[in-house]
Amino acid sequence: MIPQAWDLELREGALRMARCLLETGAIRFDPENPFRLGPGLVSPVHVEGRRLLSYPDVREEVLGLALRMIDQEIPNAYGEAPHGRHRLDAIAAAEGAGVPFATLIADRLDLPLVFVRKEVPEGCAYKHRIEGVVEPGWRILLVEQLATDGHRKVRFCEPLRQAGCEICDVFVLFQYGIFDQIHEHLSPLGITLHALATWWDLLEVANTGNYLDEHVLGEIQAYLHDPRRWTEAHGGGQAKVA
Repeated sequence: MIPQAWDLELREGALRMARCLLETGAIRFDPENPFRLGPGLVSPVHVEGRRLLSYPDVREEVLGLALRMIDQEIPNAYGEAPHGRHRLDAIAAAEGAGVPFATLIADRLDLPLVFVRKEVPEGCAYKHRIEGVVEPGWRILLVEQLATDGHRKVRFCEPLRQAGCEICDVFVLFQYGIFDQIHEHLSPLGITLHALATWWDLLEVANTGNYLDEHVLGEIQAYLHDPRRWTEAHGGGQAKVA
């Protein structure tokens, strides 16, 4: 089967994103102090996407890749859609590392930006799960830095849907690409995840350059092929939060 032009463009973008992460040192490898991803799982590697912001050229490249994916993968994001599905009305920044990227995307698209929390902080009654203005019926794109099994995305979408907003798409810079649970969490809600790159893209680029030594590459591959076994062997209960 001959790849379509968009498939080739998508693949090229994924490899460019992976290269940006590697060349800026945004990949943190620390098997002795693994990062907790969620209930019962840890990882020897962590993506620190905020590091991309320190490099103006890289920041612009990543923003360009993000805007292109949003335009091409989210139906009629910038114009009137068939069957009554309207254009995006706002960008929602999920609390955490994805906030600056959501801000850049909202600014470039000239859309309102709102901030959303998984839950209201204890003892902070003056804070809300949604900070900013939303209207019932708005079509909102949720933006976050990365995705593992998708459980955080569900919690971020809850208050937006309770406010009467339409959330059908989530955009992230990076997803692990190894957890099937992400489909179990998002598919029942009708949510599509859009990610610029995965660990498999990153390994492909790393194997063609001198970004990571062989031991690190081997440890990452061992984890990606069986994250639960790696977790059990490295004391997942003592991991720090990623």
